[in-house]
Amino acid sequence: MSATNGKALPPAVVLGLGQNGLATIRALARMGVPVIGIDNDLEQPGAHTRYARKSHCPGFSTEGPELADHLMRLGADLGQKAVLFPSGDINLTVVSENRERLAAHFHIVLPSREVLRRILDKKVFYRFAQENDLPIADTWFVNDAADIRRLAGTVRYPSLIKPYQPNAAWRRAFDTRLFIANSAEQLVRLYDRLAAVHTDLLLQEYIPGGDGDLCWGVTYLTRDGEPVALWTGRKLRQYPRGFGTATLAESRWLPDVADETLRALRALGHTGYGVVEFKRDARDGVLRITEVTGGRTWFPHGLVTRSGLNLPYIWYCDALGRPLPRPARVNAFDEGLRWIHEERDLKTVVLYFLGRDGFGLRQWIGSYRGRRTYAYAAWDDLGPALEAVRRVLEAGVNRVRRRISGRPRTGMRPTSSWDLATQRANRSPERPSDE
Repeated sequence: MSATNGKALPPAVVLGLGQNGLATIRALARMGVPVIGIDNDLEQPGAHTRYARKSHCPGFSTEGPELADHLMRLGADLGQKAVLFPSGDINLTVVSENRERLAAHFHIVLPSREVLRRILDKKVFYRFAQENDLPIADTWFVNDAADIRRLAGTVRYPSLIKPYQPNAAWRRAFDTRLFIANSAEQLVRLYDRLAAVHTDLLLQEYIPGGDGDLCWGVTYLTRDGEPVALWTGRKLRQYPRGFGTATLAESRWLPDVADETLRALRALGHTGYGVVEFKRDARDGVLRITEVTGGRTWFPHGLVTRSGLNLPYIWYCDALGRPLPRPARVNAFDEGLRWIHEERDLKTVVLYFLGRDGFGLRQWIGSYRGRRTYAYAAWDDLGPALEAVRRVLEAGVNRVRRRISGRPRTGMRPTSSWDLATQRANRSPERPSDE
């Protein structure tokens, strides 16, 4: 273990070994922090990192007691308090709800339960945003079929209909978190179909604009609400198109995004690690909030670290009460660096070609020019990229074998993310998309 003045540094425990957790592990381990990663899947690419000791928790992906119990056993064995880093909403909720119990073995830096509820509960967040003049798309709360039929004749189209929080039944039925309605008739049909699975639905106006109109502010706020460091950037591509997660992103200083990020997080009462995602409305250029993430790391945050602002390490130091490693300026990061999720961006590029919107080979190659960093690939940590490549090749071989044998695919949902995104690219009349 790394040491300072002969004493071993307290370990960090990262919850999740997906791409998000992997970026957290690397950010901390490269600063000399010993790291333990917990997940129920120790075969995924991120679990092949050399920078963390892995710990298997079968109930990791549920909100049941398994993760908290696992952490208590792990903490008792460590011999010193570790710093906890959630990387997803489920494990964040588990840590937050068990924070007093876990505090015996872990340093936990989280906003209050009330603040986290404002962020995690979409119904609470949208009401809060409306009451506090935070810029969001026009939003309506749907109580029943009579509500949707009344609204159908008044809202602008296209409009989005989605649950506040997808439940287990929704996830079994649909491989998407929202649907798009292009007319009143389509909206009513969608509601009748979706309400049979999930009754807690909301309706939102669609914000026009392309993938490149999506941008973020990422920061770490002190308990006084002051930023230790502040990064901004923008999406260039996402998967699935329109409502997915970033596959190609770029660090770029955007002053209005920085200002609106701080305004939103301060209004929410948030402290610590926080992210606000916006979409710039193509009609008027106004930034509208699409997502707030707090208390856990954010999907392509490896770009922030590689740009020069190591927010997980700032978080680590804050948890231990150490002086915070502040940059020379709050926004002193490297602009123009691009982050690529290797596997998902290749899928996205195919959809851009299918979209028939002027995207061609020259645009594709040009998008990879310049300085780059990657979700998996790293010269000092080859395992995740090698495993990702192995999986892609294995999937390709299996697909060829199925075509040769004529056997259908098994164990698949009725509609996959790929099929849904392809429907969107081909402009199907009723197209679901991931948010």
